[in-house]
Amino acid sequence: MFVCDCHCDTLTELYKKGTDLYSNDQHFDIKRQIALGGGLQFCAIFVPTPEFRYGGGLRYTLCLLDKYNQEVKKLHLAGHDVLQVLTKEDAADVLNHQAATLLAIEEGGAIDGSLEALRVLYALGLRAMTLTWSNRNDIADGVNEEGSGGGLTVFGCKVVAEMNRLGMLVDVSHIAPAGFWDVIEASTQPIIATHSNAKAICPHPRNLDDKQILAINENDGLIGVTFAGQFITEDYHDATLESVYAHIDHMLNLMGNDDHLGFGSDFDGISHPPQGLHGVQDYAPIVELLRQKNYSESTIEKLTHKNVLSLLQKVLPSRKQMSRIY
Repeated sequence: MFVCDCHCDTLTELYKKGTDLYSNDQHFDIKRQIALGGGLQFCAIFVPTPEFRYGGGLRYTLCLLDKYNQEVKKLHLAGHDVLQVLTKEDAADVLNHQAATLLAIEEGGAIDGSLEALRVLYALGLRAMTLTWSNRNDIADGVNEEGSGGGLTVFGCKVVAEMNRLGMLVDVSHIAPAGFWDVIEASTQPIIATHSNAKAICPHPRNLDDKQILAINENDGLIGVTFAGQFITEDYHDATLESVYAHIDHMLNLMGNDDHLGFGSDFDGISHPPQGLHGVQDYAPIVELLRQKNYSESTIEKLTHKNVLSLLQKVLPSRKQMSRIY
């Protein structure tokens, strides 16, 4: 089983605890990913708010980036075949490796209001960015500020345009509705909601309503189903694998196709996962549940990895483009 997961906060925990990416007691590590059958894990650099959203975020980002680089170096020195995905060609080659990672930012405040910083982070390997966390930054309002009606700022529009030019995934998880619709209008490339569920199933502000789900479908983008209990059921104590399935089934039926849905666990960023889901190893029972629900193997393969890899091959730069972009 090969699984692409569009969001985890594992880097933060590695940095805080001084633990290893290959093996640890957190939700995700490379050892368990390989044992599962391989996969691509988006590794997010989460910039806490409000501490860093208006200053200091870039320095903190570089600290976590250094931790990532040190861990990748250790993996390679130990002989583990772990690919860092940077280009379309890398995305097309992922299945030929034991495992893979893609470096992302969660919270656009990490760039400290600077397109120059965005470009430098791209040059250092960042390939996706969540425009906001749930609060306000200089790009847009997050869902905690939904009442303001604020969307993308002038600077935020420039960020989306530059991410489109560079070949970075524009992530709309956490953004307030007005900003979501601004991104839909502004982006010339497919977008992603790396870790969001269906508001029709669980009415949490972080989830997407049906109109937003259909808009991502029409945009040729992707939604990563997340395992945060409070985004699955109104009482997170009741969240189960069946509850996760309810979100998957709702969105597939609404979209009318199986081309724009994947997973975005939020491993190591969630305190209340569903019952029976303790880490990356538990993708196995999720897939088994989908088989029990009579999902075809073709649909399961799309959900577990093919849809994400397809999106990356549409958005990421080619190796030839990289030499000209920056």
